[in-house]
Amino acid sequence: MYKLTHLAKFISDVYVELICVDRECPDPMTSNGETEILSAITAPCRYDRWARPGNKSQPVNVTVRIHVYFLGAIEAQSLQFTAHVLLRLRWRDPRLEYKKFAPSVPVLVREGAPREKLWTPHIYLVNERESVVMGADKKDLLLTVEPDGTVVSSTRMKATLYCLMNLQKFPFDQQQCPLVLESWTYNTSDMMLAWEGDSPVTVNKDLHLTEYKLVNTWSNFSVANYSLTEEISSNFGFHSRYYGKFDDLLLALTVRFDLAREVGHYIMDYFVPSILLVVVSWVSFWLDPNAVPGRTTLGTSTMLTFITLTRNTGSSLPKVSYIKATEIWFIVCTAFIFGSLVEFAFVNTIWRRKKNVELKKVNSKYILKSTLTPTMSRKQMNSSSTSIDRCQSWPSALETDSTNDLKFYLGSNDSNTLTVNSVDSVRNEPCADVVIPVPTLGSHSNNTPNTNTGFTTMTPQQIAQWIDRRSRVFFPASFILFNILYWGFVWI
Repeated sequence: MYKLTHLAKFISDVYVELICVDRECPDPMTSNGETEILSAITAPCRYDRWARPGNKSQPVNVTVRIHVYFLGAIEAQSLQFTAHVLLRLRWRDPRLEYKKFAPSVPVLVREGAPREKLWTPHIYLVNERESVVMGADKKDLLLTVEPDGTVVSSTRMKATLYCLMNLQKFPFDQQQCPLVLESWTYNTSDMMLAWEGDSPVTVNKDLHLTEYKLVNTWSNFSVANYSLTEEISSNFGFHSRYYGKFDDLLLALTVRFDLAREVGHYIMDYFVPSILLVVVSWVSFWLDPNAVPGRTTLGTSTMLTFITLTRNTGSSLPKVSYIKATEIWFIVCTAFIFGSLVEFAFVNTIWRRKKNVELKKVNSKYILKSTLTPTMSRKQMNSSSTSIDRCQSWPSALETDSTNDLKFYLGSNDSNTLTVNSVDSVRNEPCADVVIPVPTLGSHSNNTPNTNTGFTTMTPQQIAQWIDRRSRVFFPASFILFNILYWGFVWI
């Protein structure tokens, strides 16, 4: 196969030589028009369009300039953006120098596909999804040749490029979307890519984006290393140098577009409505704790409206593994709205209680403790009522025998007790004797302490209203503090 390839190349070379012998090469000295001059100096008998220009031991220098006409919609869902650019390449080919025989011709211009006649560098976009040459019949290609052999290739193209976005601060994010150029055919030993000296990247001054604003453009060059393993390199052999990225060192030129998202739409359509919904949920704190229909309807309607609002805002974003700023906002606002519902359920439960509450101090600690845990007196009262119920389970003397009478006498061992005894029916039962302490004369004023000294009694309705009044301050203050921390985070 290798011998057949060389044989075919030999036959082709012989055929070209026979044509050149049979038909003499056109003489540039006798050419009059620009088309004849360009055809003469690029005739196959004297110009090989496959061979790179210049000294074979030195790389050819290619300078690049880019003008950005338009930046299209930046699609976060597919992580890509569209750019309309004018790509201009400049290099010198000594074989195309014509100033000696046509000094009066300032420049030779050729439109269409330049690779049909001339050597041109093969430059490609590394991060492109697709790209096309613009214009009628996709022929917006212009090639100019100057008298000293300098060639300028201009191509107007539309490219869809990938842009890896970081959406952690969405919608207050700033994206850096690159446009990367590399040589496909030649490495650094054969061709050197570089930006032109003055303003290599220019942008249309009337450029306006729908969702972003262009903050800055930045350009640099770097060397990309694509090395092959020894096994793959040996399989490609000598031809590995012509397999693009399978080469080792390639120069890369990068244009970076720094884009900041316009947040006005999100402020007016998401953040302001969500703040208003959270504030509306606090209206229930001013309603009566027993107004169940009104407070329940208000809380659930604000919750459902806020969830619908959030779904519409984040529908255009890709599903990412990290938490975005909008998700933090959603979680906290949902917690505030849900907290107002929980507060209503709490105060409504307290409102429906019957027992008053004795408080040592009227503050948050004792009020919440009294409402969340039963008091000691309540426990003792429950224990006493259980004992009385147990005693009442025995047959009563008054029910079994109406002729029996009760005897009341002072206990022999304790003068301060009064014993009530049913004569016949409950003498041998556990609860037949009921002992009632009887205070002595003057003991009420001197020996019995006042158990309510320093305590305040509040009704359940007063406690429920007290919690509502504190919620009117706590919820707004907490939400304001969260906003200070949140907006400080997203703007830094």
